[in-house]
Amino acid sequence: MSLDLSHGFFGEVQYSTMTVQDIFAANFLTRAGLVQMQLPDGDLSMWFDRPVVALVKDAAPTTPRVEVTLRLFARLTGRDDEARVFITARGAIKDRKLTVDTTPRACPSVDFAESGPGDFTQTLTTNGAYDPFVLPAVKKTLQKEPFALGPLSDAGGKRFYRNYFDIPNRPEGMLVMFIAAFGEPPAPPTVPDRMFSSEVMLLVPDDLVNPAITRGLAQAGLGSLPAPLNPDVMVNTLQVSLQNGHIRIAGSGTKTTDVLGIPVDTDFTFAAFVQPLVDADGNVGIHVISTQQDLVGAGTAFADFLSAGALTRLMERILPEAIGGLSLGAINGLDFFSDETPGSGESAPARADSLPVIFVNGMGIRFDVNVGMPPEIMPPYIRGHLASRQFHIKGCEFGDLIGAANLRKFVTSDAALTVGYDGCSKCQPGFHVPEFGSLAIDVVHPPGVEPDQPVTVTATYAGDLVRFGVSLAPEQEKDVSNGTADVGGIPTNFLAIDNVVPADWTVTVACGAWSAETTVRVATRVLATDGTVTGERTQLTATVGKPDLVQVAP
Repeated sequence: MSLDLSHGFFGEVQYSTMTVQDIFAANFLTRAGLVQMQLPDGDLSMWFDRPVVALVKDAAPTTPRVEVTLRLFARLTGRDDEARVFITARGAIKDRKLTVDTTPRACPSVDFAESGPGDFTQTLTTNGAYDPFVLPAVKKTLQKEPFALGPLSDAGGKRFYRNYFDIPNRPEGMLVMFIAAFGEPPAPPTVPDRMFSSEVMLLVPDDLVNPAITRGLAQAGLGSLPAPLNPDVMVNTLQVSLQNGHIRIAGSGTKTTDVLGIPVDTDFTFAAFVQPLVDADGNVGIHVISTQQDLVGAGTAFADFLSAGALTRLMERILPEAIGGLSLGAINGLDFFSDETPGSGESAPARADSLPVIFVNGMGIRFDVNVGMPPEIMPPYIRGHLASRQFHIKGCEFGDLIGAANLRKFVTSDAALTVGYDGCSKCQPGFHVPEFGSLAIDVVHPPGVEPDQPVTVTATYAGDLVRFGVSLAPEQEKDVSNGTADVGGIPTNFLAIDNVVPADWTVTVACGAWSAETTVRVATRVLATDGTVTGERTQLTATVGKPDLVQVAP
C-alpha cells in the first residue's frame, strides 16, 4: 500500500479550469453583478458582464493566484453618459470557511484583500471622466470578501493549493488541492503528472482504499477466514485487489450438498471483476464485468452459487459499505463535497459521479458540479431609432421593433434630446415633437470636372434651440452620392438628409478639391397623428466647380 496516487498526501483534488471559471462567475455575479456606491461626486452604478478567470503561472508556485478580467458598464448620477471599462485583478487562492447545517466546510477561493496596487489594472475605458471612480470602486468590491473557485468540501486536514501548467490538452492549466490529514505534510509535486479530465476529481490512495475494503469484509463477516457465507457454503480464502479499470475479487471455498442424506463437499475457486457504481442518491452498487470459476468434486446443483447473480449478491454485501465509507481521517470519500450550499451564489453543490475510476494504487471519485448561473443584469437604456430620430422606453411595442442596424442606445432621455431625438408619441408623449426638417441637395456634376470623384454633403447644426430644458447639440449629418442620374442630358447627384431639427444648419458640399458652403434655416415639417406630412423639404442646389450653394425657393 502507498500514497503514490495522491503524491504522498492523504487526498488530492483536481479542479478543471472550466469549473473554476463557472463557480467564480456565478459567485461573483450573484454578489456583485450590480454594484451601487455612494461617492462624493454622486451615486456610482456598475453592471458587470460574466467575468473571465485564468490561473496565473507565477515564479513562486507556493502562492498560487488567479487573474480575473472584469468587463462592466459604469454610470454616475447627474451625468447623461456612461463608461465601458475593462479591469484585470490578481488575487491569492486560499481556503474560505463556511458552515452548512452546522457542518464546517471549506472551498478554494480567490482573496484580493492583500493584493497590491499593481494587481489591479484598467485595460480599457471609453470615457476617461470615469477613471477616478471606477477602478477604486472595483478594488473595494473585490476586497470585501473572497469569491469561491470550487465546490464546498470537508474542512478537515491541512490543505495546500497549486497551479499546474504544461498539461497535455489543457493549455489553461489546472488547480490542485492537496490534503494532509496529520503530521508534517510532504512537499507538493512540481511536475504536473496524472492529470485527469473531469469537472472535479478526488484521488484516494490505496493506503486508504484497502483498509476501507478490509473493514467492509469484516462487517460482512468475512474478516477472519475460513468463515461461513451461509449454512452450505464456507469461504476459505478471499482477496480483493485494485486493478486499473476494475476491482478483482478472487477466492476459494467449499460447498456442502446433501446427496441421499450424505454430505458431499465440493471445493471451488472463483474470480470476479467488478466496477462500483453510484446512483443519484449516493448509494453504492456493483456491476460485475466478468467472472471465472473452477469446480473440484461432484454436484452440478452448486453451479448457481458461481453465477454472476450470486457473485453480485456476495459483492453487494462487501464493497458498497467499504467504498461508501472511504475516509481521509475525518474526511469522507463520497461525501467529501457538499451537495448543499449555505446561500445563493456561495460556491456550488457537487455530487459523486456514477462511475468511480479504479487505479492499481487507489481510486478516483469524479464529482459533477451544478453551477447555477444567475440571470444577466444589464443597464437600462433608452432605445433610439437612427432613421426616425425617436426614442422609446422599455416595454414600448414600437421600440421592440427596432432592429440592430437602426438601434441607438441612450443612457437618459436628456442624452437623446441633446442630439435632436424626440420621444415616441405612444410611450413618451411628454417628449414628443411632431416637427422635423428635411434637406434635399441637388448637385450637377459636369463631365471632366473632378472626374470619378463622389459628391458628399455634410450638415452641421448652427442653432441654439432648447427643448424640455435641454440645449440641443445635434451631431453632424452626412450623405454620399451613389452615382449620378441623367437629367436632360446633365449628370446630377441627388442627396438628402432627413429628420433633422428645424433650425439653422451649415451645409457643405464637396467633390474632390471643390467645395461650397452655406448656412440655411431648415424649414419645419409636421408629422400628423394620421401619418400625413405637411411642409416642404429645404432644397439646395450647386454645380461642381462653381462657388455657390444656393437655396431654392419653395
